[in-house]
Amino acid sequence: MIILRFDLQLFSEEKTEPATPKRRQDARRKGQTARSNDLSSALVLLAALLFIFQVMPMSGMRFLEFAGHTWQNLYLDELDILTSGQWLWQMALQAGQVVIPLFAVVFLVALLSSTLQVGFLLSATPLSPSLQRINPLEGFKRMFSKRALVEMLKSMLKLGGVALIVYQSASTALSWSLEHIGAEMGRSLANLSKLVFDTSIRVVSFLLALGLADYVYQRLEFNKSLRMSKQEIKEEYRQAEGDPQVRARMRERQRLLARRRMMHDVPRADVVIVNPVHLAIALKYDPEQADAPIVLAKGQGYLAGKIKEIAASHSIAIVENRPLAQTLFKAVDVGEVIPPQFYQAVAEVLAFVFRVQGRR
Repeated sequence: MIILRFDLQLFSEEKTEPATPKRRQDARRKGQTARSNDLSSALVLLAALLFIFQVMPMSGMRFLEFAGHTWQNLYLDELDILTSGQWLWQMALQAGQVVIPLFAVVFLVALLSSTLQVGFLLSATPLSPSLQRINPLEGFKRMFSKRALVEMLKSMLKLGGVALIVYQSASTALSWSLEHIGAEMGRSLANLSKLVFDTSIRVVSFLLALGLADYVYQRLEFNKSLRMSKQEIKEEYRQAEGDPQVRARMRERQRLLARRRMMHDVPRADVVIVNPVHLAIALKYDPEQADAPIVLAKGQGYLAGKIKEIAASHSIAIVENRPLAQTLFKAVDVGEVIPPQFYQAVAEVLAFVFRVQGRR
């Protein structure tokens, strides 16, 4: 007995088509976007670093001066619950002036970074509980997936790059410290601060470049994950258009409503041009409404007979003109004015009808 095994994936249609706008909108509604956390972290770290080294020294010096002054004069006041509370409150206010601006800058930069990458987006779908997140099999697959491998490579690259930069800076600091043994304390601290700032800028620049590369990679992977097969595009188009039977019923209902409105307008016609059995076109000429006669109704077969019946019951003139009826039926829709090439023929018909009816 021979058993043949086939991989059904070979017969499945590959997803080679770009995602449709609806597919992208649905993914965005679910919170699925191309976003790099490494880029956001690097921007936040850069903002915090610049704020700490450029802005915080001034506010930090004021805080240290306040704390030193308070500590030196603390023994002059009697320590009780009220005095201790006031002292702690003043210390908290001074510390808040140093820390709160830093938190505000970090928050604004994080919000701006996320907005620049994915726009303004609020979605509760990623927070909703899902059984796949606690499924051991799914977790095992994620551990050995392509995404996990990429994240591991990024972590190793970040660790190696940061370690190399710190090692170079440490070597520079060691050689510098050996050359400046016995130098002034203020000058040594200033040089040390500059060394720390330069090292931090190099580390953040490296992380920022890595974050930009990761953002490009995330966008490519996101667009790839949203690809669709031709069958999926057809199915989406069919769902957007609706069921063909439902559309057919809607079109039929629209035709019935239009036919009822059309038959309701026949009594207002001035003349009905027929051919002589199969076609009927009801015309109305009102100079205040339009510059040329308007087709109020038209039909063929059974509908033409109904138009003639209504016209006869309302004493509307019925004129037989086979060539004019045929050309008008093909060239003009209901509610439209007749084209200029029919002015002469229609004017003769209307003149005849008005003359018979004694109208001008």
